Amino acid sequence: MSKRVLGNVEIAILTKLNELAERHGLSPLDISADFHRQGDKSMLVFYTLPQETVPLDKCERMLAGLGLTDGETLHIEGTEQQIYDTLQWAIEKAPRRVR
Repeated sequence: MSKRVLGNVEIAILTKLNELAERHGLSPLDISADFHRQGDKSMLVFYTLPQETVPLDKCERMLAGLGLTDGETLHIEGTEQQIYDTLQWAIEKAPRRVR
């Protein structure tokens, strides 16, 4: 079994995603995403969304804040900087505290 090592860039992007999830009242454990690199382009891919225990509307609001509204596109594609900036922008627009 090969061991996948995360670098600081991947950790920074995934940390921003976790912060965004928390802003929308989600736990980072409620969603599953992975960061992939291919040449000059990178992709943040969402694999699983909240199950019955988590209100789907919170996840939909978070995805909408990222511009993912069609229900089929569950990834953000671009350079590492573009993905990071997209997450940072969504955090700035997200609610400060959701109960």
